[in-house]
Amino acid sequence: MENLPNYGLANTATAFATLGGGLFPLLYCRFMLKQPPRWTFVYWMILVTGVFTITLHGFGETNPVWGERWLWSVLDTGSNIVVTWSITLAVLGDYYGRKTRNWAMPLATVGMIAGVGWHYYDRLPGSVRSYLIPFGKWGGFYPGESFLIAFSFLVLFLFFAKWKLIPKEARPLLVLVALIFFVGMLLATAGNEQIVYPFLSIHAIWHIVGAFGFMTLWAFNHVRFSIVPDEDRR
Repeated sequence: MENLPNYGLANTATAFATLGGGLFPLLYCRFMLKQPPRWTFVYWMILVTGVFTITLHGFGETNPVWGERWLWSVLDTGSNIVVTWSITLAVLGDYYGRKTRNWAMPLATVGMIAGVGWHYYDRLPGSVRSYLIPFGKWGGFYPGESFLIAFSFLVLFLFFAKWKLIPKEARPLLVLVALIFFVGMLLATAGNEQIVYPFLSIHAIWHIVGAFGFMTLWAFNHVRFSIVPDEDRR
């Protein structure tokens, strides 16, 4: 087994932060304030994608150790799309009525399956890959990553459309989540190996920023669910 390149080691180490972004909210929900099952499901999905982010960079960065790199990539980006889908369902459950959920949840599920499926097709061995949203030598977004960004914008739209229903104490944290997402999106435009002299490993920093985004999302939920009555926190 060959040693990982410097950027690969940075990407793998910081991927544990992504895993922590799901693990610690689960622990906080266990030992602090219990949140609705739909949000517990979100945190579990974050933990799962953290595992696959570690395996992608640890096992498949250059010379894959277990299986092919395309498989690790499908699991990594595919599970990220599942995370944004699960958040979409959770927000719909929080602020939208049954009639809206009856058509919006199936539509979101179809979108998730399409995103994962397109990413799978794009990563198949022998396929000719190209950025769906290119940024020249810096990098860009492949189809699966583009679906991930689109789902993230959808989540923010669903939240901000119900701004008046969100407790005022929690609103600053939602704004902070949106800002963290925006910074993470900018960092995600870079390729895995992009390092800005002397030591800014952009993809690795994205992992850390994303982990803090997930933790801030938990904090936002913690504040607003602390305010609503127990019978409404279901």
